[in-house]
Amino acid sequence: MKNAFQTRSGGDGFQTLEVGGIYEVYIDVLAANNFFADLAALLAVNLFRRKYVRAHRILTGAVIGTVGSCLIFLICASPAAYFLTVHFLVNPAVVLLTFGEKSKQDFFSDLCIGYFAFLLIGGITEWLYAGGMGFFTYEAAVAAALLLSLFLVLWLRKQLKNRIRYAQVRLKQNGKHIRLRALADSGNLLTDPYTGKPVCMIDRQVYETAYGRPENVRLIPYESLGCRHGLLEAVTIEQLSYAYGNKTENVNRAVLGLTDHALFETKQYQMIINPQENPTGGRYE
Repeated sequence: MKNAFQTRSGGDGFQTLEVGGIYEVYIDVLAANNFFADLAALLAVNLFRRKYVRAHRILTGAVIGTVGSCLIFLICASPAAYFLTVHFLVNPAVVLLTFGEKSKQDFFSDLCIGYFAFLLIGGITEWLYAGGMGFFTYEAAVAAALLLSLFLVLWLRKQLKNRIRYAQVRLKQNGKHIRLRALADSGNLLTDPYTGKPVCMIDRQVYETAYGRPENVRLIPYESLGCRHGLLEAVTIEQLSYAYGNKTENVNRAVLGLTDHALFETKQYQMIINPQENPTGGRYE
C-alpha cells in the first residue's frame, strides 16, 4: 500500500527526478504519500467489509505502516528489496494489527480489498495529474482520488449489499422439492425452544399450495414489534438446502414458521431466512 520512491522537484508538484541514475527522494513526501494511501486503504476495508473498527485503530495502523515503510526505505539498498519487504511484510502486518482477523480467509479478504483501494487511488491520481493538462496539482489530484475512491467503495458495497440480500433455497418435504426466493434477514433470530434449532419464516399459502395442510404443528412463543406475546405455528421439514457454486449444503429437519400470506403479499420473496441457519452464506442472486 505504498507509493514508493515518489520525489519532489520544484514547488508546483511532485515528480521523479533522476540525475545520472541516482533518484532524489524526499522522505517527507514519501511519508505523506504512504500515510494517506494507507489511511485510505484501511478506511476502504473498514467501510466495505463493515468492520466497525474505531478511528484510532485505523490511524494507528496508517502510522505504523508509514513509519515501517520509511525505515525500510532508509535501510534497503535497492527498490526491489523495499518493494518485497513492504508488500509481503509491512502491509500484511498493518492489516492484521488493525483488524485483528483470526481466520485466514478474512485476513486475505481484508488484504485484497486494501490493495484494490490502493490501486484505485493510484490509478485515479495518475489519471488526474498526468492527464489533467495542468488543471490538477499533485496534491489536488491525491485529494480528489482519495474522495472519489472512497465514494466508489461505498457505492460498490451498497450494490453488493442489495445483491446478497436475497437467496435461493430449496425445500424438501414428503419427497417433494420446491425452490423459493428468500430474504436473508439478520433480524430474524427466532429459535425453536423444543429443538433448539433456528426458525425460518415461510408464507403459509406457499407451503400449503406445495405440501397441503401442515401436520404435526406446534406453537412457538415469540415477541415482535406490536406483539409482545405471540404464538407462531411451526413445522419441521425434511430438508432445507443452500447452493454453493457446484456444491449444496443441506440442513436436515429444519424448522419453518408458518406466517400469514399478508406479510409476503407485496414482497419479492416467500421466505425469511434465519441467519443462524446459513452462517457462511450461500449462492445469492
